[in-house]
Amino acid sequence: MSVTLQLPSAQRLLAFLTVLGLALALLATGAATASPASATSTEASVTRKINAARAARGVHKLRVRSDLVAVARGQARRMASRNRLYHNPNLARQVRNYRWAGENVGYGPSVAAVHNAFMGSPGHKRNLLDRDYTEVGVGAVWRNGRVWIAQVFRKPLRSAAVSKSSRSTSKLRQGSTGPRVTRVQKRLGVRSTGYFGPVTERRVKAFQRRRGMPATGTVGRPTWRALF
Repeated sequence: MSVTLQLPSAQRLLAFLTVLGLALALLATGAATASPASATSTEASVTRKINAARAARGVHKLRVRSDLVAVARGQARRMASRNRLYHNPNLARQVRNYRWAGENVGYGPSVAAVHNAFMGSPGHKRNLLDRDYTEVGVGAVWRNGRVWIAQVFRKPLRSAAVSKSSRSTSKLRQGSTGPRVTRVQKRLGVRSTGYFGPVTERRVKAFQRRRGMPATGTVGRPTWRALF
C-alpha cells in the first residue's frame, strides 16, 4: 500500500472557521478487501479509534454530536460519489455554535489504514488529539472497496451542558415557546406547535392532577421529571 499526502495551507482562527486537518489520500494496492461493514458500524469504529488514541495520551474523549455527524456524512458521501478527496467548502456555514472547529478527510482500504495515516500526519494528528476540541462527528461511506471518511471536530462557543442546565431551571408556562414546549406537547398528546397555549396548559393540569401534584399548569422541575 502506498500513501499520498496532500498538504494545503490551513490555520485555525477564533470564531472564524478554516479547515484544520490536512487532506489525506490513501492509494491501495494488492488484494481486494473484505466486505465492508455498514456505515453506522464503520463510523462507530472510527470514533472508537479517535477516543482510544486520545485516552492513551491522557486527553479527554470527544462526545459525538448528531449535527456534526450529519455534516461529516454529507461530506463523506459527496467525496465517494465524485471519487475525489476534498474538504467541505461549506463547513463554516454548516457547523453551528463553534469557537473552534476543524475537519479531517481521507480514504483507504480500511478504517485502520486511514486512522494510522491520520496519526502519521502532523496536521491530522493535531486535530485528533487537540485538547480544545470536545465534540466530534464522523461520516463514513464505502465505495468500490474504499472507505471515505470525514471527521468534524468542534469546541462549542456555548457549553451545551451549561445551556441545558440553565434551560432546565426555567419554567414553561402559557406564552413559552421552543423545543422544550414541543417535547411536552408530544408527551401529552397535544399538537406540536412549540407554543404553550391554553390547550397545553389544560393538559399539563390534567397530568399533574393524575400524579397527585398541584395543578398549576406550569412545567417546572417536578413536573418535567414526572413527564420524562
